[in-house]
Amino acid sequence: MQIKIVIIGVLIGCSYLIGESIYKAYTKRHKQLNDLIRILEIMRMDLSFGLYTLEEIFRRIGEIKEYSFSKFFKNMAEDLNSDQGDTLETIISGNINILTKENYLQNKEVDELKKLILTLGKSDIDSQTRMIDLGIENLKKLTTETSDDINKKGTVYRKLVIVMGIAVGIILI
Repeated sequence: MQIKIVIIGVLIGCSYLIGESIYKAYTKRHKQLNDLIRILEIMRMDLSFGLYTLEEIFRRIGEIKEYSFSKFFKNMAEDLNSDQGDTLETIISGNINILTKENYLQNKEVDELKKLILTLGKSDIDSQTRMIDLGIENLKKLTTETSDDINKKGTVYRKLVIVMGIAVGIILI
């Protein structure tokens, strides 16, 4: 009987941890979208001054360790600096797996960032800043969606998984 109680306790504890990890995935995605907005604002500021190349902008962003995207931008800067003659599109394609595997971004956010980076350097500074502003506005819309997801889906999943663990524990008794 004591073994059964311990197993039920472990089951409920595991279900609680699963619910918390699902909830934290939603909150981390929201935080990363906000970080991406800040990064785009830094890029807009650097481009508007016109003193930095794309490689220097990426390197500066890559040095900011509190952003989870620092590794992506650091690799982008290193690839742009190398003398392999790759285009920006091939460099992004080679580094895009960092965004998809090591972060909580979905494909639509990754595609938005990819399209934005590909437009940089192809027009004048004013057009580039307008494109960055448009990207920021699109990401801000996504942040409202993610905050709704946190309040609705994240909370529901957290509570649902805990209730399921308790229900399975009751069934085992």
